[in-house]
Amino acid sequence: MSEREVARRVFAREFNDSNLQQGESAERSANFIVTPSGVICNRVFVVGVLTEVESIGTGGQAMHRARVADPTGVFTVYAGEYQPSAALFLSSAKTPAYVAVVGKARVFNPERDTFYTSIRPEEINVVDEYVRNRWIYNTALFTLEAIKNMERAVESGLRGAELERYMRPFTCDAAGIARALDHYPAIRDRMHAYRKMVVDALSAIVDVAPPQKADASCDGMAMAAIEGLIKRLDRGGGVRYEALLEASFKLGYDEAMVEKTLNALMDAGRCYEPRIGILKLT
Repeated sequence: MSEREVARRVFAREFNDSNLQQGESAERSANFIVTPSGVICNRVFVVGVLTEVESIGTGGQAMHRARVADPTGVFTVYAGEYQPSAALFLSSAKTPAYVAVVGKARVFNPERDTFYTSIRPEEINVVDEYVRNRWIYNTALFTLEAIKNMERAVESGLRGAELERYMRPFTCDAAGIARALDHYPAIRDRMHAYRKMVVDALSAIVDVAPPQKADASCDGMAMAAIEGLIKRLDRGGGVRYEALLEASFKLGYDEAMVEKTLNALMDAGRCYEPRIGILKLT
């Protein structure tokens, strides 16, 4: 009996940037996704806010599609007859909710240069904010280590099997790094962007002290004000963006500040968009 692959941690942005596969043609072998930082994923472990669940089954077959948001983006999760426990969970899930998902990583390539990543869940459980925050923290540490290894590989100037041998003492993903470096363009720029991504993700779980002055440009005050408006205006079905914008203008916030503040609230898991143009608090 083959060993079960370890579930890897990865942020949604890097997961959705991934389109390199290996193992799909080998008989009875696992299918792997190789991320731009070289992490080899067969199974993944993610935690985020379950923001949407829809039934997309046809012909009497149950199939659910869900969206799970972390501070960097959104994972797409599909569960059907081959994931019965996950499908049952999603069929009655309430949104929004913090959830932990363990499942198989998949890339769908319907046509040339078009790729869609998703997770086929083995298990989904409701968790709390503390678990979500710990996942962000630990995934940030893991991602920074992966970035450091990729940057070491780039600096070595090596490629292929020679690079893989060089990287083996540093990481179990030596083969993935060698393949990713040959596959993904602009690796240096990607790693720089992912470092910023990690910082932004960590900022979502850091408590911000209340501002000392009533300054409309202060993010802390804006977040409290916009959050309060959504709470006051929501009559149960959410708040239209246009209505929120109009109310925000009366408080002295322009559209750019409202957009920036909504993004911060969503990144922190305090606000979500059940439908395009509709805002609700978590």
